[in-house]
Amino acid sequence: MRAIDKRTGPPARRSVRVASVASAALVAGLLSGSGSRADEQPPSAVELAYECGLPATAGTDGTAVAKLAATVKVSTQLPTTAVTGQPIQAGPVQVEAVLPRAGLADLLPAGGDLTSEATLGVEVRQNGEKADATWSGLSGRATMPSDGTDLVLPHTGDVSSITVDSPGDIELVAGDLALTVTPSTGTAVAVTCSPAKDTDPLMARVAVPGGAETEPGGSPSSSTEPGEGKHGSRDGLTVTPKEQPKAADVTCGERPTGEPDLSQLPPPPAPPEVNHSPGFGGCAYAAGLATVRKQNGSMIINDPSRTPALMNISGGIRGSNATNPNGNFWNSIDSIGRLTLPDSESTFLAFGFTPVSAKVGFDTGLVSISTGNTDGISGAYAVITFFQTIHIRSAKVNGTPLAVGSNCRTKEPFRVTLRGSINDDGTGSYTHVLFGGLLTGKVTIPAFTGCGTGGENLSPLFTASISGPDNLIAMNQAPVCAPEYSLGCPPVMATLPPTKLP
Repeated sequence: MRAIDKRTGPPARRSVRVASVASAALVAGLLSGSGSRADEQPPSAVELAYECGLPATAGTDGTAVAKLAATVKVSTQLPTTAVTGQPIQAGPVQVEAVLPRAGLADLLPAGGDLTSEATLGVEVRQNGEKADATWSGLSGRATMPSDGTDLVLPHTGDVSSITVDSPGDIELVAGDLALTVTPSTGTAVAVTCSPAKDTDPLMARVAVPGGAETEPGGSPSSSTEPGEGKHGSRDGLTVTPKEQPKAADVTCGERPTGEPDLSQLPPPPAPPEVNHSPGFGGCAYAAGLATVRKQNGSMIINDPSRTPALMNISGGIRGSNATNPNGNFWNSIDSIGRLTLPDSESTFLAFGFTPVSAKVGFDTGLVSISTGNTDGISGAYAVITFFQTIHIRSAKVNGTPLAVGSNCRTKEPFRVTLRGSINDDGTGSYTHVLFGGLLTGKVTIPAFTGCGTGGENLSPLFTASISGPDNLIAMNQAPVCAPEYSLGCPPVMATLPPTKLP
């Protein structure tokens, strides 16, 4: 964000009218993005055409027997513009490979759970120079469809940062993609893919302003030969490999205790048979976007580019079963989670010219996570529900603190209920707590209380500007790390929901 001169001299006491105008500027953009800059953009995505080769199967001469047309969707967190000398972060990134199910039917068991790891070759280009920024260690989970639909393999993870020392557009170009798909029972399958012929595998372009495109030292870029940079510096183009976390460095916390809240589930047809289980302990990252309908703005929750918090999970601690009149079953598998969200800090330009910053906190109650079916294999559902209180910690308008007080919050906790979609074939946006996925819902934000000091009551202003129904929330949970079973550890970072919220 461009630097803005602040007023000098001791701050004068503001009148009620001026404070109210400043408060209006605050709430007009309060939920406009955590840690945003003028050059940030929503997560960008591009779909690329690929051709994939399968390994040999029994009865062949040992060579690859088929080539499959595939689609690879790459989503990044890259900014629109960047500055020289500062690392440019592309991740967490999401690489989703879509392959025809029929081509893999003889290699992977139908309906089986899969884990997949991906390595995507990436070439970084600027001013005639090139560097390798291969994205490795991307992982995800999926289910092999039982019928003719495509197999979708989602992968997420952190990747290398890029630093440049001279102005000029940066281009990220996709290369070969290597997939290792492992079923829960059976042998891993290696799939190698390359960009389809006569296609442009450009993933992203980032502008680095600063005048004519020249090489460091002032030489025109057209007079140099392309470099052969590998993870390191090449005439001002530097790729810094991501830090590989050690499993011991990222560990799950204490398992939460308590009873899951089942009030938001589809009602059972009869009193269910309930079975309690020790379940499993684990943890996962979750990142979200929340909107305020009145302001048509959104903010990032548990920002993956900062220091996000892990949700500790007690998975599969309760199961319920009941029988429908038609003889089909109703069931649920219930888990609980505990998530202490970090404060979200926002910086933006209210009314297009007034710089406003704010810190918002959240008190989140026990998280209940349930998946199940209402009618045999039909009517699958996924529900997450919890109660939450919003706190406005502090705010500044044009560099001047706004006296919101130390207890500015929603008058009472409000319920958040998010739902995922599951198809009858077991695929969907959220199929099981272990695999994670996307859930969405709308909440009603209560009135505010305790806002303001020195006789100024700012609570009605926040209530009028923020409180009300139909505020959309989207949350993306990453796969669970379960240390006891050496499953999915260390936990992978969640990506922001791909949905652009209104």
